[in-house]
This record gives sequence, C-alpha cells and structure tokens, in this order.
Amino acid sequence: MNHKLHIKYFGQIAEITGKSFEIISVDSISIETLVKALTESYPSLRDQEFKVAVDHEIKDKLSQITHDAEIALLPPFAGG
Repeated sequence: MNHKLHIKYFGQIAEITGKSFEIISVDSISIETLVKALTESYPSLRDQEFKVAVDHEIKDKLSQITHDAEIALLPPFAGG
C-alpha cells in the first residue's frame, strides 16, 4: 500500500535539495531507508547532520513510517 510523504526541508538542507518540500509515494519504510534514498537523490546530504521528525515528533532511524505523514528534515538549531 502506497503512502504519501510530504517531506519538508529546512535551512542548509533546503539549500542542498533546492526546494522547501516535496511529496513522494512509498510503501511502508523505515526512517533509515528513507534517509538512504534521499541521500542518493541529494548526495550532499551525506555531509549534513539532521534529525527526522514524523508528524512533528523526532524519530530514530529504526522507526517505521506506515501511513501518510509529514516528514521534516531538521538541521541542528543554533543556541542562544
């Protein structure tokens, strides 16, 4: 079953991808597999540190995405 993922990019990540968001369709997928696919499409992402949020909640790389979801790739935040 395909799920629509609305992927949002912020900061340096948006600069690397050249876009602020994209929508992709996938079967159930882990965060780790999604990140691997995105780094194949955008090789410069390999050099970036970022966290992945699913529906506004930070998830670890082993988490599964099993539904339509909003995904955010979040670069480190500056303190202050």
